[in-house]
Amino acid sequence: MTAASAWATEGGNSSYQGGASQFYGAGFPPIPGTYILSQSNYYSANRLNDGNGNKIPMDFSIKTYAETIRILHVTDLKVAGADVVTQLVVPLVHGNLSVMGHGDTQNSVADMTGTLGLTWHLGPHNLVVGLDFTGPTGRYKKENALNIGTNHWSLQPTLGYKYFDPEGFELSVVPRVVFNTKNTATDYTSGNELYVDYAVGWNFGPTKVGLVGYAYQQFTDDKGTGVGSDGNRGKAFAIGPSLTYSFNPGLQVSGSWQRELVAEHRTQGNALWVNFGFKL
Repeated sequence: MTAASAWATEGGNSSYQGGASQFYGAGFPPIPGTYILSQSNYYSANRLNDGNGNKIPMDFSIKTYAETIRILHVTDLKVAGADVVTQLVVPLVHGNLSVMGHGDTQNSVADMTGTLGLTWHLGPHNLVVGLDFTGPTGRYKKENALNIGTNHWSLQPTLGYKYFDPEGFELSVVPRVVFNTKNTATDYTSGNELYVDYAVGWNFGPTKVGLVGYAYQQFTDDKGTGVGSDGNRGKAFAIGPSLTYSFNPGLQVSGSWQRELVAEHRTQGNALWVNFGFKL
C-alpha cells in the first residue's frame, strides 16, 4: 500500500485542522470590535494508518509548523437578538514530508477562510451559527508529494455552544461539516467530513485548566484514482491538556497538547498549540 492510497481525503489534506477551536470555540466576545487570535501549531507524526487503524509498515514522517492569524470582528448589527460576526483566517505553513527515504518540503500561505455568523449571549450560555468559505489560496502542484493547499473550495456550516462560569466550569463544543468540491487538477473529490472540536475545563480566577481535542469522521467516499473499496473514509480522535491565563478580558494566552489516540486512513501524531488573543 502506498502513502497516497492510504490517506483519507486527497493527500491527507483537509480545509480544517481538527482541534483548532479549543476554548475559543463559540467564544466570540459580547463587545463590538476587532479581535486578533494568533495560533502557533506544531504537528508531527511518524505513522500512517490504514483503514483499520493499524500502522502501515513503512518509513514515514511528517512535520508541519503553522502560524495562523484569525481576524475576528463583532459588528454593531443585530439579527434576531444575535450579534453579526465576521472572521478572516490566514494560515502560513511550513511542512516536511518523508516517505521511504524520499522527501518534500513546502512553505506557503495555506487555504484562507472567511466566516459570516451570528452569536447569541444568553447569560453563561453562548450560541454560534456560522458559515465558513475556504478558497484554494494555498500553493498547489499535483506533481508535489506534499502540498500546503488543497486546490479546491470547501463550504463549512458550523454550530457552536459554550457554557462559561468565570469562577468554575467551562464547556465548549463546536461541530462543523466540511463539504468539498473537486480538485480540477487531478479530477479527485475528497469525501465530506464532520469535525467536532471540544473543550472542558475549570476556571480558577484568571487561570483555566482543562482538556481539549477533536473527533473526526469522513462520511462520504473519496472519488478518484486510487480510492479503495472503503472509500478511503477517515476517522480520528484526539485529546490532551490545556492551560490558559487571562490578563484581562481582552488579553489572553493559552497552550495545549493534543495526542491522536485513534486514526484511520490518516496520520497519527501529536499537536502542540500556543494561542495569543487580544482586542485591537
